[in-house]
Amino acid sequence: MKKMSVLFLILVLTTGIGWAQTPKNQIKKEVVKVKLDDMCDHCVKKIDSNIAFEKGVTALDYDRPNNTVNVTYRTDKTDTTKLRKAFEKVKLNVLSIEKVPLQ
Repeated sequence: MKKMSVLFLILVLTTGIGWAQTPKNQIKKEVVKVKLDDMCDHCVKKIDSNIAFEKGVTALDYDRPNNTVNVTYRTDKTDTTKLRKAFEKVKLNVLSIEKVPLQ
């Protein structure tokens, strides 16, 4: 009987702690289309090894014929000016950055 009451007490306490936590805020994401001056194999490697690891970047999608990269990022971690600086830091010439609606 003592074991059952201890087990029940542990169950009640752990359930109560789970309900007491506040829900996390929704993480907002945005997608921007970054138009580059040129996109060769070396440029794609630079983007994969540097831009992909920038704070807040969650996905990259390449459009090689149009020299563009769709960058999905968390708005609470980064913004378009930081992304532009990150591209310029690895010596990639950014022609434009425009927002793309989420699908």
